[in-house]
Amino acid sequence: MRTIITTTLMGLVLTLGACDKADPAKTDKQATADTKGDKKADPTTKPADADKPDDAVEAPALDPKVEKAVTVANMIANDPAAADKILDEAGLDRESFETMLYEIARDPELSKSYAIAREA
Repeated sequence: MRTIITTTLMGLVLTLGACDKADPAKTDKQATADTKGDKKADPTTKPADADKPDDAVEAPALDPKVEKAVTVANMIANDPAAADKILDEAGLDRESFETMLYEIARDPELSKSYAIAREA
């Protein structure tokens, strides 16, 4: 069981690594250039996102399939010995869980949201 889940998750990680990503270095340079151009910024005005903590990330709404997969995967990661019981409570078996992960891995948007949700 552990081998199947590990193999599946590693395959998903590799699939996500192959997805097209925006270059973070370009994004950071653009943000830096924008802030350097505001030399006469009014110190009395607050930026629109000043109320949010720096590390706050607005999570997009998850697809129900992704949400279920993330929940089950997190529960299994916390208690691998109870994997079959966790899958049974979720209405899944090993094959259906693996199939769900493959379906998520085939869709780049679902893969991205799954990876983000698993990291959180």
